[in-house]
Amino acid sequence: MIQRIQSIYLLIAVIVSIVCLCMQIGTLTLVAGGDVAGRVYNLWTVNTAMGDHVCNTWPLFVILVFSAAIGLFTIFMYRNRRVQARFCMFNSLLIVGWYILFAVLAHVLVLDGQSFSPSVASVLPVVSLIGYILARRSIMADERLVRAADRIR
Repeated sequence: MIQRIQSIYLLIAVIVSIVCLCMQIGTLTLVAGGDVAGRVYNLWTVNTAMGDHVCNTWPLFVILVFSAAIGLFTIFMYRNRRVQARFCMFNSLLIVGWYILFAVLAHVLVLDGQSFSPSVASVLPVVSLIGYILARRSIMADERLVRAADRIR
């Protein structure tokens, strides 16, 4: 059934991932002057001095889009709970990979003589990760319940 609690967890995780795609995830400031040098999004970095877009953070965008698409697909896999649980685990690994890549890209941006400060939107994938973990836990509880009912028959 699609009305299960794990479907709500998955839907929240997908919505949060999509919201994170649209928001600024960090700010670049110059070390010497303290002025804002750029804004970092999931798809590109905007240089505030020149106004140009540099697509150096596109892997973050790809990971979140892929995670949101798999999460949306997972909602409708309610008939096969084992596959649904595996997709939840895969999405959790994707979110962890997003944070690893986020840290690497932040380190690379700092090497250019700028300091990087993450914004509040960079916490949203953690909310998505928690949603996937809660969904997987609920899916496995349903699976145990069905197995116990099958043993009684």
